[in-house]
Amino acid sequence: LAAPVVETLKGAGVQVWGWQYVYGNEPFLEADIAVHRVRVLGLDGFVVNAEVEYKGKHDAASVYMDSLRARMGGLPIALSSFRYPDYHPELPWTEFLSRCDYNMPQVYWVRASNPEQQLDRTIAQFQQIYPVLPIIPTGPAYEEFGWRPQPAEITRFLQHAHEIGLQAANFWSWDYAGSEEGNDLWQAIAGYEWPITRPPVDLVDRLITAMNQRDIDTIAALYHPGAVHITSQHTISGREALRAYYTRLLNSELPGATFAVKTQVNEGNIRHIRWSASLASNGKAVDNGYDTIALRQGRIQYHSSIYHISGEG
Repeated sequence: LAAPVVETLKGAGVQVWGWQYVYGNEPFLEADIAVHRVRVLGLDGFVVNAEVEYKGKHDAASVYMDSLRARMGGLPIALSSFRYPDYHPELPWTEFLSRCDYNMPQVYWVRASNPEQQLDRTIAQFQQIYPVLPIIPTGPAYEEFGWRPQPAEITRFLQHAHEIGLQAANFWSWDYAGSEEGNDLWQAIAGYEWPITRPPVDLVDRLITAMNQRDIDTIAALYHPGAVHITSQHTISGREALRAYYTRLLNSELPGATFAVKTQVNEGNIRHIRWSASLASNGKAVDNGYDTIALRQGRIQYHSSIYHISGEG
């Protein structure tokens, strides 16, 4: 039944993502099922829904997510789970989120009417435990035990998500919102015009482009004259030291590698980035780099990099 739906949606230009509720008792089997369905249906992304059954199962989460990542390649993966991680510390948050591209917390304001405050609280808590993933919140479009959101609350939720700079939002669930009883919620969601503007080119994009072009002069110009750069190997300051570092990195340590941003989260003048460097001509690569960049007056004042170069040399 799923294949014709996927085909029809794709024909209309809609990306189709898979979804799986996981329990953690048989992580290899659950991963096998997920990978099989993604491949058979040709899906565009995949959502992992882990909740109470996964509490305390850190090893199972690592096994499951590593299996997905190894076989799904660059397919985007998101985590769907509780909105307040502080209430659920036993869930293996890091094991899931460190292998995901997006975080989709379930911001369900059950028996309340304050979507804005609950969304803000959700984001604040996730910024404390794993700030590098973009958050795409899931709002409620269902009825449970006599409670359902009001259409005006749906609109407020979407408006606030856009106002605070989130990329998108989504809802649960299609079956209720698509029914006669939930049609008012469907209309509220469909009727919201998410403003789409072309943002200016971010400094991070300019930095990555210059790195791929091996343009040391442009890279150096993106930093303040007294900028500080910190890695596990050094702490350097000033453009000449930065020139030497990037010359060594781009021409000796990772010659010919292509650098790419995997995820980016902006907080004012702060950039949290997860990046990779593809296989260089010397056989080396970086699977996951984690950088924090602080900007001042449009240039980099502080830059912290955590990465490991692996492969043959």
